[in-house]
This record gives sequence, C-alpha cells and structure tokens, in this order.
Amino acid sequence: MDLEALKKATAAFLVLTAILLVVSNRAEIVPLLEESWKILSDTRIMYVFLASSVYLLSVYFFAVRWQQVLSSIGYNLKAVNLLPIMFGAAFVNNITPASRTGGESLRIIWANRSFGITYTHAVITILFERLVEAIPVALLFLYILYLSPSFESLLHLQRKILPFNSSLLWVLILIGGGIGVWILIRKSSIFTRKLYQDWKQLNRSFVPVLLLSCLVWGLDVIRIKLVASALSLPLSMDIIIVFSVLYLILGCLPITPGGLGIVEGGLVSLLLYFGMSPASAGSFVFLERFVSYGLSSLIGILYLFYYGGFKIWKDTKSH
Repeated sequence: MDLEALKKATAAFLVLTAILLVVSNRAEIVPLLEESWKILSDTRIMYVFLASSVYLLSVYFFAVRWQQVLSSIGYNLKAVNLLPIMFGAAFVNNITPASRTGGESLRIIWANRSFGITYTHAVITILFERLVEAIPVALLFLYILYLSPSFESLLHLQRKILPFNSSLLWVLILIGGGIGVWILIRKSSIFTRKLYQDWKQLNRSFVPVLLLSCLVWGLDVIRIKLVASALSLPLSMDIIIVFSVLYLILGCLPITPGGLGIVEGGLVSLLLYFGMSPASAGSFVFLERFVSYGLSSLIGILYLFYYGGFKIWKDTKSH
C-alpha cells in the first residue's frame, strides 16, 4: 500500500470511528450539543469581528514577510500583490492533508505565472521563511516544556530527568537538528545549494522576517484570546500559547484535509485537560475554527475564482 492510499484509509477509518462514536453515544451527545448551542448563541459578535480582523491582518503580514524575502533577491513587488496568493494557498492547505503542503506548491506556480518569479527563487524564499520562522516556534516549544506553569505536574518527571541546563538535552537538540538538516539537504540539494549561494542577499531580510514571524505569532495569541472573550471564557495567556503551538502541530499531520477532526479533537482534549467543560471546549474550538479555517477558506476560494487560481492549482499536480 502506497502512502497516498494509507492516508485515505486512515482518514476513512477516523471518519467511520467518529460516526460510530456519535451513534453509540447520541444520548450523551444531544444534551452536549444543546448546551454548546446555548453558549454559542450568547457569542459577543464584536469580539468575533475583532478576532477575524486580527486573522486577516496576520495573513497580510505573511504577505509582507514574503515580499521582504523576494525584495532581497531583486523582486520588487508590493505585499498587496502577494495577498491573493497567500489566501489561495490557505484555501488549498485547508482542503488538502498536511498544512502548508499543497498551498506552498500553489504559491510557487502562481508567483511564477503572475510575476515571473523563477521556481527556484520561489522555493528558496519559502524555505528561508520557514527556517527563520522556526526560531520563534522553537522558543515557544521551550517555554511550554520548561517554563509553562500549566504543565507543571505533567512534565515534572521530564524536567527532573532532562533539566533545561542538561548537556544531554542540548546534545539531543543538536543531533535532531543535524538529522533534520541532513534530510533536508538530501531531499532538496539543488535548492539548498541555491539557498547557500544567495544567502548574503537573503540575509538582508533576516531581521524583518524574524520580527514579522514573531508578530504573526503574537497576533495568533491575540486572536485566540479574542475568541475566548467572545464566549466569555477565562483562558490564561499560558493556556493560549500551548493551544496555539498544538494547533500548529496537529494541522501539520498529513492525515485529513486541513486537519479536520484531528485538530478539533486534539484542541478539545487539551481544553478538557485544563478543566474546561466539554460544551465550552467544543464551542470555543468551533468558533476559533470558524474564524481561522472558515474565513481563510471563503476568501481563498473567492481569490482562486477571480484570478484563475484553480487552473494554476491544477497545474501544480504536474510539477
């Protein structure tokens, strides 16, 4: 069985399992849905509007970030020119397994068709973005593992065995990073060589890209906080950070389109761990996904129709 067939089989199994669980537990689920509907009916619309605005602003900053990288290697574009590509890529990510996989291919082809950006330059700029973005992501991971008070009891043993200043920890990080870099080089040697050759030019955008990446993560935290405020749920900043990082991890799992089912189940489980009621947790995740998943899909599909992005997306399969 090839990887694609395995993905489809896994997705089908998860859907079937979910249906069976719903049918067998409908007596408990119906009251839960009624309670969730009651919570959602009291949603404060102003906070939903603000959360949606923050999300749109974060997508714009993604476009600004890419524009900065492209500018460093000689492509003078405006961020607004790249905005349709970013939304189109978000829509493709939402309907294909593994976040940022199909969407990145669309970005590469669309940028080439619309602005003459070579495939190699498109790939290395996206790769550069991801490498720089890994810095704030790694810092958030370290915060959760060693500084987050919410996981004090759960991670106490791990911290005792592998303290933050442990040489073993850093050896493992270096080994893991080395293996990751080696795999990356093996898989895309032509692009990594080109990345190395253009590093001096790309390096000029390092600081702006790093700051914009941190800013986007900050907006992510603000959006989640606004969604919680819309439902009058008291979520601490610590829980929101953990929620945001888990969101990223679950969305990257190549199982279901856009992580549907996987993301929701994981996030609800996290909130239940923190003591939130099932109805409140479900309502919160539903509203958050409505803002981040639903809004990006709606705008993305409109951009794809208007700019002929569906033909470009179809062409990505041949590349």
